[in-house]
Amino acid sequence: MHTNNMLDISMNLDELVNSVPEIDLRENLSRRIGEWKQDGKDIEVLAYLIGEWHGNFWFEDTDASNKFHSEFQNFKNAAIDNVGGLTLNERLYWFGLFEVWESGNETTHKRLRSKLRANA
Repeated sequence: MHTNNMLDISMNLDELVNSVPEIDLRENLSRRIGEWKQDGKDIEVLAYLIGEWHGNFWFEDTDASNKFHSEFQNFKNAAIDNVGGLTLNERLYWFGLFEVWESGNETTHKRLRSKLRANA
């Protein structure tokens, strides 16, 4: 079966962070994403956080910056803008939250459902 949608070509959140070629920038973004994974803010805040981060930090290589921007837009289109069409497991995958879910209690699960807009 062949599908031709954005889900086939986009990176998940952890892969997006790891795609940043400059170590200092990658570590800074990774720290911010780690904080987001632990707080109560939802995916809309995540989109803003990443966009703001990219706008305030300068890549040494313009092509790398443009590539990151393109990959972020693909991620945003597939995971954030399309979140309503995703199962909870798909949401946990896209946002790199499987481990948090697995090690969490009901309070953690409730927070993650809210964060990922999966309050059914």
